[in-house]
Amino acid sequence: MYNLSLLKITMVSALLGSATLSHAEKNQGLDIGLISETTTVVPGQPFTVGLHIHHHEGYHTYWQNPGSVGLATKIDWKLPEGFTSSDIRWPYPELTKMASHPCHGYERDVTLLVTITPPKTIAAKEVTLTASAGWMCCASKCHPGFKEFTLNLNVGDQTTADPKAKKLIATAQQEIPKVSQAWSASILTGSSDKTIQVKISPPAETPAKDVYLFSCDGQISSDKEQKLKVQPDGSWLLSVERSEFSPENSKRLTSVLKAGGQYILIDPKYSQ
Repeated sequence: MYNLSLLKITMVSALLGSATLSHAEKNQGLDIGLISETTTVVPGQPFTVGLHIHHHEGYHTYWQNPGSVGLATKIDWKLPEGFTSSDIRWPYPELTKMASHPCHGYERDVTLLVTITPPKTIAAKEVTLTASAGWMCCASKCHPGFKEFTLNLNVGDQTTADPKAKKLIATAQQEIPKVSQAWSASILTGSSDKTIQVKISPPAETPAKDVYLFSCDGQISSDKEQKLKVQPDGSWLLSVERSEFSPENSKRLTSVLKAGGQYILIDPKYSQ
């Protein structure tokens, strides 16, 4: 059995320090590219771009909290003066495995979304957006990858849609987990307790099947068993051991709750 901590450190070293290997295998296991919903930038008008990933059969990349193994995909931007980029907006994750180790990632085609906001005045007639992406693509073995992508966009007074890109981005937008008023959650344990207990109140008659909690910041890892009990009042009590890599003094447990085919964003606050 591998030591998961050592395995993760080894993978980090590979991704950050093996440029020759990553160049040789930069697209192993996936096809990847940068897309934009528009081919024309309108000054002052935000627009959405996406890093689109098609996984080859049996391969996966990683969500923002990979779990006990793996590394999240990263994007570093070089933008024209006055342009800004948002953080990545992540579509809902999947439970997958690196070899025999459970992790949080994507096996399906996925588009990681970023909002680009241009300045209110742009002197140029064309602008170039540059994104340096790094990823880890795994099956039974892992293959780190790096690539620099560029988007050359016109500047005008009206956006011009890229139909194919817009469709992919629209699909990803539907996959971004959202808060639902029909669901509520509260934390019953403290931010430093070894066990995390979350009380989940689902809509009436929702079956407690295929339930899993993905914490966005790593408080919950993928190698810890999640236990679910249905309470007399119909609520669910989810208990899981806190990750050894959990950030300290967390104020909230921002998470994606998987319940059957639903993915709900919950954001309960620690009371202590």
